[in-house]
Amino acid sequence: MLKGQCLCASIHFQINKNIEAIYQCHCSLCRKQSGTHANHATIVQESDFKWITGQDNISTYRKDTGFTSSFCKQCGSPIPNQVGQPHLMWIPLGLMDDEIFPTQQFNFCLSSKANWEQIYLNSTDYEHLPTFAAITNIFK
Repeated sequence: MLKGQCLCASIHFQINKNIEAIYQCHCSLCRKQSGTHANHATIVQESDFKWITGQDNISTYRKDTGFTSSFCKQCGSPIPNQVGQPHLMWIPLGLMDDEIFPTQQFNFCLSSKANWEQIYLNSTDYEHLPTFAAITNIFK
């Protein structure tokens, strides 16, 4: 079991499995949502995810395109939220309290990465966002 929380510790959650695959998304939406060069995250099955406390402190912004950003009302930390289909949860890796030991690393949307960014990881890279079927297969 892995635990995570927002910056002010008002929101806590747990993941009931090891995190094996992680990714960085370099698209402009993820750069704006994270405030840095890429969004570092993983995706888990909703059945492996559980809110512990603080759900009433979550606010969500949705673009017309469907892009969703949930965050803590107190501290502004990005918070896990459902992605694509209701059985998947997006998890920002910076919230994790426990160490993780991923065996797979991916880069998404390299075609829109910031011009000043250098890619250093030995990872599997995609010029664009993979299909939802490919993402589902990666984050089993």
